[in-house]
Amino acid sequence: MVELTPDLLNQIYARHLDWYPAIKNPETPPVHINGVGDVLDQFDLVLLDSYGVLCRGPKPIKGAVEAIKLMRNRQKKFCVVSNDTMTRRAIAAEKYQQRGFDFSAQEVLTSLDMTDVFLESVKNPENYGVIAPLEHPSNHLMQGMVRLNGCNGLIPEQVDNLLFLTGAGWTTEMQSNLVSSGNRKQFQLLVGNPDIGAPNGDKIVATPGYYLANFAEQTQQSNKPELFGKPALNIFQRAMTEHGVTDPERVLMVGDTLYTDILGGNAIGCKTLLLTCGVYLGLDIEEQISQAKISPDYIAKSL
Repeated sequence: MVELTPDLLNQIYARHLDWYPAIKNPETPPVHINGVGDVLDQFDLVLLDSYGVLCRGPKPIKGAVEAIKLMRNRQKKFCVVSNDTMTRRAIAAEKYQQRGFDFSAQEVLTSLDMTDVFLESVKNPENYGVIAPLEHPSNHLMQGMVRLNGCNGLIPEQVDNLLFLTGAGWTTEMQSNLVSSGNRKQFQLLVGNPDIGAPNGDKIVATPGYYLANFAEQTQQSNKPELFGKPALNIFQRAMTEHGVTDPERVLMVGDTLYTDILGGNAIGCKTLLLTCGVYLGLDIEEQISQAKISPDYIAKSL
């Protein structure tokens, strides 16, 4: 497990801004509020990040369960939009239920749901190398692909597409082998979970976006990766379409990470709420915003 500091997390994101939608900030400085209840009446749909907003690891964040109940009481539509690439929406909803959230499958959308759409379209699977555990929910869609976890990270000659699906089970030795075997060759890069890191307990741990960035930098890749999760706009658009909302200004995106939740939400035209109970816990949030040059509409300590 690779642990990251918030500063390193931000530095890696900043080095790869060309991978993401262009920064589109609100015209006015962010407003500090107590939580989503303060602005709920302005919106028809609330999109929620998962880790750092609802929970840190397996434990719900204080006040999150109550905030969901508040949205239900006010009959507001909401959807968890997560960069989770280990579970599809139905199974993810069951996991949240175990943590005290009463979500239905239609109230969750994961980047694995988005990645599966791509996997269903793949031709010549033997040309794809995938970073994912050998036991994975999408195994049936990855038949014929090279499972790099089973190759200890070494890329076979026929592979010219690399899918960074999930970091579960991925080791520093595998990453080193990936880099050494990927030198002097350009690949088509794809990533199911673009997050560089995610809060887990009191730590920030590396996620697939970190391993992608590390590989791209060390092997001097020139191709921009295709993203299947936030901040790519397609996952936001799908959530809005499924919930029947066409005006992005009537949508609030709530997240804890400037470079994914807030950047993507701003880019598609949603209003955005940044929570400080996730990756920026205990940090000067104004300084983080100044460094990233990415700004939300609202800031709150928790949901």
